[in-house]
Amino acid sequence: MARTQSESQEHQKLIAMMVRHFENQGYREIRADIQGKSQPATIQGAKRNHIPDLTARKNGKIVILEAETAGTVSDDHTISQWTLFANAASKSGGEFHVVVPKGAREAAEKRASSLGIRINSIWTPS
Repeated sequence: MARTQSESQEHQKLIAMMVRHFENQGYREIRADIQGKSQPATIQGAKRNHIPDLTARKNGKIVILEAETAGTVSDDHTISQWTLFANAASKSGGEFHVVVPKGAREAAEKRASSLGIRINSIWTPS
């Protein structure tokens, strides 16, 4: 599903918020799909490859993060991304995180649960 311009702006703000959070927490090698940052590496999948919105490392552990707007939480593309990123994080001893706008947390939790996907943390703006 293509994002509207306002959803694209919200998506970028969510990623920027998480870049600041991980920087403040002492993470390194922060790569993010926003202006001024290097793009995260492509994660290879059996059926499809995806690029996460953000990756960061601390103490040898990687965090793979995907940002979703309220409209993309239920998108089919999201299933493919979340499955791949959760598996990649698990296999590497890392964590898979998702950031969503206020009001979309419950939908993200339900979606992950229904798909059997483990999300280590779901973030929302305060």
